[in-house]
Amino acid sequence: MPTHHQLSHAQQALWFLYELAPESSAYNTGVALAIRSAVDLSALDAAVAETVRRHPMVGSTFDNPGGQPVRVSHSPGPGDLEVREMPGLDDDGLRTAVRDALNEPFRLRDGGGFRFVLLRRSAADAVLLIAGHHIATDATSNWLLLRDLVSSYGRIAAGEDGTLEPVPGTYDDYVAKELKLLSSPRGERLAAHWHAVCDGAGPAEIPTDRPRSAGRTGAGATYHLDVDAERVALVREAARDTGVTLFSYLLGTFQGLLHRYTRQNDFLVGCPTTTRLAPPMREVVGNFINTLVFRAGFGPGTTFREAAKAADEQVRTGIGGVGYPFALLTRTANRPRTSSGASLCQITFNMIGTATPDPLMRLLLDSERGDAAIEHAGLLVAPFELPQAEGQLDLAVNVRQSVDTLAVDFRYDTDLFDPVTIERFAGLFLRALDAAAADPDGVIARLRLMDGTELARLMGFGGGEGAEEHA
Repeated sequence: MPTHHQLSHAQQALWFLYELAPESSAYNTGVALAIRSAVDLSALDAAVAETVRRHPMVGSTFDNPGGQPVRVSHSPGPGDLEVREMPGLDDDGLRTAVRDALNEPFRLRDGGGFRFVLLRRSAADAVLLIAGHHIATDATSNWLLLRDLVSSYGRIAAGEDGTLEPVPGTYDDYVAKELKLLSSPRGERLAAHWHAVCDGAGPAEIPTDRPRSAGRTGAGATYHLDVDAERVALVREAARDTGVTLFSYLLGTFQGLLHRYTRQNDFLVGCPTTTRLAPPMREVVGNFINTLVFRAGFGPGTTFREAAKAADEQVRTGIGGVGYPFALLTRTANRPRTSSGASLCQITFNMIGTATPDPLMRLLLDSERGDAAIEHAGLLVAPFELPQAEGQLDLAVNVRQSVDTLAVDFRYDTDLFDPVTIERFAGLFLRALDAAAADPDGVIARLRLMDGTELARLMGFGGGEGAEEHA
């Protein structure tokens, strides 16, 4: 018998966006794994069924009877593994096929928010994709599903019991806790705090190559940047000397670049973070993402060190109020609700680490490993890069921290920006990192946005003194 469940505020916001553009793939997310050994299809299908049984969110659909959106849970059914045979496909073709499988629209009312797809070039050459709509999942949830699926598969393929342990918590527990917080005095204090953060400030906005339309189409792309070990070591040293975390130093430098690039002195930047804080929630599949709103303020003499310390304070204060839903703040902060959900933040910045004991998770996250394969659960597996979540915002900067290096993805709206614009902005981020590491007490307003070659070329086209002003 289907059962209705109340949605979290984040889920309600995503339902609103889904109804506006049901064919959009902007909120599709997932994880993929290259498999370089033979796969027992019957065992994999059974493992999918067991994974769905362990995580009720996976077998749920979504609807809005009477105008109120709800999650509808169903009795677990058989596995729903889709196998797509693609013999002879080259590497580029395989990447395109996997990305297309990720970006197929979800039918949330009828088919739910997940799909499990095995794309096979041969019996021992395949990619396993778990795709989900953000209303039902997040990055950690995707990894939990992949971990459980592969673990169950390994035992079933070996002739053992593939049953997974019950999850100690439920997403309903999370929704109930959110409702309790919002109706409490602490919820009122958090609301006042976040409204004060946002009052009088607008989102950071870098100049676009094309006019902004009323809504987003979800068209996007990613520019990838690797920050080498030598650079990272210098930034770490500057962060330690300043007394802040590496993330705070990176955030302060990024905010400083936005100030220098846009000439905005007072602006908002978002930071997606997890609300999966209580131990019972650590194994639950669902949307546990909230966006913290950081307000940056700059003057003509603000230094990189001062920006990093201010960012560190923003992070510390923000984490204390992480339970207040960004979706609710957007609706109550006297900002219009838009099809992008971005009336407060057009640009986000976040960082994830790879310090995890799980070999499969470490394989997926550690950019230093490249395409190195490992043996796991009876399979030879390797990471498979999966660009996603593109076009949700003007710009979403995601930093992956490895042991010595950083991998930075600049995900952007291609309706607004040309690739060369984002590539140049990424280069400026590197330049800002170098400046912040070399001289933490350097004034951000003096950061050069053009090197000598660019400046000479611009002045050769008649830039004159005005070019110097913007350099």
